[in-house]
Amino acid sequence: MIIETVNFWKINTIKISFIALSFSVLLGCKAYQPTKELQAVFNLQELKDLETIRTFFIKDIMDLKEEDFHLTFRSKIERLEASGFATISPKKIKQLFNSISKSTFDEIWEIKKQKRSRNNEGSYEYFVPKRNSKYYDFLNRVTEHNSMVKQYYDTTIKAGDFNHSSMLKYTSDNTLDFDLKNTNVQIVMAIHYISICYENNIANQLIY
Repeated sequence: MIIETVNFWKINTIKISFIALSFSVLLGCKAYQPTKELQAVFNLQELKDLETIRTFFIKDIMDLKEEDFHLTFRSKIERLEASGFATISPKKIKQLFNSISKSTFDEIWEIKKQKRSRNNEGSYEYFVPKRNSKYYDFLNRVTEHNSMVKQYYDTTIKAGDFNHSSMLKYTSDNTLDFDLKNTNVQIVMAIHYISICYENNIANQLIY
């Protein structure tokens, strides 16, 4: 009986460890801890893709390390804003979109088309947040705990696009306190700025 009890606990311990390890491997980053809001909305593949998006934003767009992000985000984003995000390679953004599943993309973005401004020949694509999507559901859940995201969510809903003027208000006002260490905030920032970079550096180049 004692041997059977020991074996039972040993087997269950192994099962728990295996599940935890599988979840960690699937997400691909030990430091990444999905919040309850993320887990309530997205499946495991989508969580993995969101981590890819978040990491791309911190490392490839911001050119920062994970531990430095919350310390230097504001000063770095101001320089990127001033340059019109011209230093961000359009090719890298395309590679990012190709690296995540289409289903995840479709739960965040909707593709829109705009005619070229100087002639009527052809059009270019840009992205808006997809209505009735998992991303909107996620934003709505985060608004309950984060006033910055609530304001951003409200203006995004009303504008129907990635309202950059509202985001500028948050990033340029040092009196506003929002937790840049929070994964939810980082995800919101990542999706917003990746969308802005795409439009600035890919779509706008096709206008002329």
